[in-house]
Amino acid sequence: MAYERDRKKQAPCWWCKQPINYVVPPSSTPDSWEGDHVIPVSKDPSLELDLSNIAASHRQCNRTRGDGTNGENDLGMQSRIW
Repeated sequence: MAYERDRKKQAPCWWCKQPINYVVPPSSTPDSWEGDHVIPVSKDPSLELDLSNIAASHRQCNRTRGDGTNGENDLGMQSRIW
């Protein structure tokens, strides 16, 4: 459902704002459509199927973003540099 909604609008990637290739199947190439959970499922599983929480993104942008932490340490500041 999210794919069809975004394809009809030709929605760009919500991260990089560039056009998405809607000609190829979803999640098939780096520039193809992949639904991205605005609030990651790891942070709020109840929003997994909520269409308002799924935004158009490139497969590559979504995979780079991951769970929204972008590789940052969610545990807080390190006590010292190791």
